[in-house]
Amino acid sequence: MFQQLTSSSRGVGLRAPHVAELCSGTRREDIDFLELAPENWMDAGGRRRERLDAIASRYPLVAHGLSLSVAGVCPLDYGFLDSVKNFLDDYGIAVYSEHLCLTRDSQGYLYDLIPVPRHERNLDYFADRVRRVQDRLQRVLVLENITSYHSWAGEMQEGEFFARLVEKSGCELLLDANNLYVNSKNRGLDPMEHVRSLPGRSIRYMHVAGHYLSEEGLYMDSHGCEVPEAVLSLARAVFDHHGPRPVLLERDNNIPSLNTLCAELKYIHDSVHARAETLCPAACSPKRACTSN
Repeated sequence: MFQQLTSSSRGVGLRAPHVAELCSGTRREDIDFLELAPENWMDAGGRRRERLDAIASRYPLVAHGLSLSVAGVCPLDYGFLDSVKNFLDDYGIAVYSEHLCLTRDSQGYLYDLIPVPRHERNLDYFADRVRRVQDRLQRVLVLENITSYHSWAGEMQEGEFFARLVEKSGCELLLDANNLYVNSKNRGLDPMEHVRSLPGRSIRYMHVAGHYLSEEGLYMDSHGCEVPEAVLSLARAVFDHHGPRPVLLERDNNIPSLNTLCAELKYIHDSVHARAETLCPAACSPKRACTSN
């Protein structure tokens, strides 16, 4: 059995260019956990499944889904959920995160994360779907804030909306600092208003990633470059307010060597945890991130 993630755990996303290296040799000491998309692995067999088995024998895994469509209007796909549950059970994966968004309609999967209106009247609907997912998976669902390039009139503030959803459904949160930063720049918002609205006990772990500024002046979530200092500064501010959390470095484009990625992960970990450790010392549980509120 692997030790549960702690508030100082550091991880990277499991990506194809690194699979062979991660499943051979000894475990790297600079990676505490790996995050994978169940959709990319549930039906794997043969050599690919053997490689995943080898990786799972070396590193704790968390799952980050892509196609649940928990905030969609189509009926939940219970066959899909059963496949996810079997996969999570097979690999002893306790943490399953997804996005509060729509990913399919009556025509099928959209292959994108579509934002949904954060209207108060939608809360009960979303909470009911979250509870049904949790009942089917027998796990708490961990929901991520996404980047959104569109707003609807009359929306609730995002942090308040997530806090109310946590209260109604019992879900937990994956706080993506890059998504929060990108949205704040594009809409002229204070990202800390979002952070202060959240119940700290509900934040299971954090994502950090890179972005770029388009020629049109729009900040674009790309996961294709190093994490900017502005995102790390926001992550430190989250830790100052809520205490440290496990941090996951996302990189989906322009993927560097594993050594380069782990060097960045170490820098990120040292950068965001140095101050947090002085604010929230050894009170952290080995099973859950500590909180200061």
